[in-house]
Amino acid sequence: MQHDPSSSSQVLQRLWILGFAGHRTLADPAAIAQAIREAVGNFKSQVEGEVIGRCSATSGADLLFLEACRDAGLAYSVVLPFPDERFRQDFESDADWAHAKSLIDAADCVEIAPGHEGAPEAYHLTAREILDVSDAMLFVWDGEPGRGLGGTEESVQDTRERGVPCQIIDSKTARLGAFETARAFPWKDESFKDLPPARDVEDLFRRLDQRAMTGAPKSRILAAGSITLNQIATVIYGVLVAFSLGVDDAPFVKFLIISLAAVLPWIGTRQRIRERWLEDRIRAELLRSLVASFGFSSPLRPFAADLFLADTAFLRSAAWKLVGRNRSWAEDKEFYLKERLDGQIAYLNSKGGVAKRKLARYQKVFKLASLGAMIFGGAEVLKGRFHFEPPVWVDAIFLHCLPSVLPAVAAWCLSMIALFEYKRRSSLYLQMVDRLQVRRMELTSARSQVTAAAAIRKCERLLLTELWEWSDARGKRS
Repeated sequence: MQHDPSSSSQVLQRLWILGFAGHRTLADPAAIAQAIREAVGNFKSQVEGEVIGRCSATSGADLLFLEACRDAGLAYSVVLPFPDERFRQDFESDADWAHAKSLIDAADCVEIAPGHEGAPEAYHLTAREILDVSDAMLFVWDGEPGRGLGGTEESVQDTRERGVPCQIIDSKTARLGAFETARAFPWKDESFKDLPPARDVEDLFRRLDQRAMTGAPKSRILAAGSITLNQIATVIYGVLVAFSLGVDDAPFVKFLIISLAAVLPWIGTRQRIRERWLEDRIRAELLRSLVASFGFSSPLRPFAADLFLADTAFLRSAAWKLVGRNRSWAEDKEFYLKERLDGQIAYLNSKGGVAKRKLARYQKVFKLASLGAMIFGGAEVLKGRFHFEPPVWVDAIFLHCLPSVLPAVAAWCLSMIALFEYKRRSSLYLQMVDRLQVRRMELTSARSQVTAAAAIRKCERLLLTELWEWSDARGKRS
């Protein structure tokens, strides 16, 4: 049963992964099969979103679980301890292997557990691969201590220690136990509610990217406007007082402007402008990474999931929609070079250069304003100390107005530098360009999928770490 991306809902649904492990030898396979079907059906009815199964394909309970997923119309992922030729040796008859192979071939995704260990280590790694990405686990277990590494008892204990919800079917009686969970059913994920309608993952990326681009200026303009109005209030107050244009009205005018400045951030808070923008921008960048690097990572272990733990469900749900694409690793490599790496290098180089130029301008104005404030402020001090009387216009402009106005200008420059992150962008972005150019040469020279994946992993680590550090303000980083 191959996954069909065209059949996906318009809105990306939360993917719930039901993992499984169980014994090979069963006293009553028919009764166990019925209990598994009941458990799978119950879980599917208690969650909002798409459910998939994940387990190995060892003879016995594993195959009953895969059959239950197939019969329930669920997609499933198979994790094998060995490649086919070696895994075949663990079956007692050709008929058993043929049955297992038919279920393996029907899987939406088949993976080989990493490590290339021999038994029983390989079975231990397989169990860990299943548990690591599962939202809940279903077991067929006799309640007895394990007889070695990689057994069902080991998986049960690991699941309970991690606090992963689970349900156990007694392999002796086929009795379905209570679901062990601290989270009451039904399960929903509200973070998926705000996603825009989309045809596929690429379309979702474009829509999130566009929404973030639209929201970003609003967020920063409101903040910049508030800061600017506060400084304008100080400037106007200084001008009115210095030139005696409205000494009595100056405090009232300043109060009005400051009040308006205070309203702008409140508007942004009420409308959740910055919060929505951050969410959209981060998700768009995570999808940019996923679409480009999907071919070089495990489908349910995308590179970004290592850093963005709070977004793991979102990443896996999107990654599952990409399963089944037929493209060679060489094509994936060229796509990554052009669409991800070259695009990011160009973007960082451009933004870093712009930030460097704007930083230099703001720093120059800041230095001139600060120096002017010191000079004219010092002149005002000397006037009072030595009691000299300059011309009225000199006194108004240079000894009253500018000493009040220039500090506000200097403070405004510093605020703009911090708000638009010019200092950070000018240094970090250009450094990243140099490092990505080195990684690009490594990837270009890669002649196998393994070496290409290693180079891409380094690139993604660099790009995603920078995104993680930048997005820490969202307060959701885990």
